[in-house]
Amino acid sequence: MKRLVLILAGVLLSLAAFAQDALLERLKAANTFGTLQADFVQTRHSQMLTKDLVSEGTVALQSPDKLRWEVLKPYRSVFVTEGEIPVQGRRFRIPTDKDFTATVLEGEDVVVKLVPLRRDMKQMFREIIVHADKKSLLIRSVLLVTPEGDWTQLEFKHIRTGHSIDPKLFEKE
Repeated sequence: MKRLVLILAGVLLSLAAFAQDALLERLKAANTFGTLQADFVQTRHSQMLTKDLVSEGTVALQSPDKLRWEVLKPYRSVFVTEGEIPVQGRRFRIPTDKDFTATVLEGEDVVVKLVPLRRDMKQMFREIIVHADKKSLLIRSVLLVTPEGDWTQLEFKHIRTGHSIDPKLFEKE
């Protein structure tokens, strides 16, 4: 779970690395903010399970490095971090343009398909697909597909940016 949350945060923060396209630059600007709070629905699909696992919760980000990921349903869990944290004995780092190729598609939404280039990223993901609202360019969903074809989709609702967040929200419980 921690790895998934950190990868998601990295994807949201790393779109700046893919500025070869003017639309990607606008997408990055629309998703660069001092604070963000949103509700989410996370759906995990695995070929080994008979049905998808669905959870709901909230996320809060405060630039530059505070994150709170709280699952409310079907059970409650909270993950809070400030700054870099170790992931499997290594420090987490934000992906760059050397980690992924980016393809932009425009339709009902703006869709960015990220395909990993680095071996360690290829071991985690076949692709990452980011959907953004065509008008506001705010990211509405992220689909993380594993090499085996399993996937996790995160859908964001009630997105609020640029407002003050109570510092107590980022305190560890």
